[in-house]
Amino acid sequence: MRAIKHTILSDTKWLKLVEAEAEIQGRTKQWVYCSRRRDVEQPIKTPDAVVIVPFVKHPEGTQLLLVREYRMPINQTMIALPAGLVDPGERCESTAERELLEETGYAVTAVLDKSPPTLFPSAGLTDECFQFVFVEAEYRGPAAPEASEEIEVVPVTIEGLRALMAGTSAFCGRTWPLCYQYLQMSKFPI
Repeated sequence: MRAIKHTILSDTKWLKLVEAEAEIQGRTKQWVYCSRRRDVEQPIKTPDAVVIVPFVKHPEGTQLLLVREYRMPINQTMIALPAGLVDPGERCESTAERELLEETGYAVTAVLDKSPPTLFPSAGLTDECFQFVFVEAEYRGPAAPEASEEIEVVPVTIEGLRALMAGTSAFCGRTWPLCYQYLQMSKFPI
């Protein structure tokens, strides 16, 4: 298989609608997808976004910071991990620090781990990729989300996570598998 060309069908501030042509088994095929990239012809090597997995140590046990956020495409709130777009030239750790503080009021005190930089959540729909950044954090003050964001911080212990997952209908697909893994282990990594 080889890509033949990419045609921008629509270009907005945050997203492009792209029609791609590729040769697959000797035949030309077309596909329409959504992109955040400036140059859709280039190989993808860096993430568009970070997904932050923040842990907060408390005397009563470690908490995972989740957020409940209204998401326009699904017209409802959902449970997710804090996340944000990487600015051009920005390190993923810096994005994680900026976005976590903005969305939750918690500051990163240590970066614990990172995933590979090119995880794709829905490759049939978009070329968007992200990187998980696992951090330890502590509270610094009120959150300051952007005017277009409606975010509620949801700190959970393992017991609270079990109840939340059992009773919440909308869960981010990047968040649910990690939470499920933590429930299976009955603990957080720190």
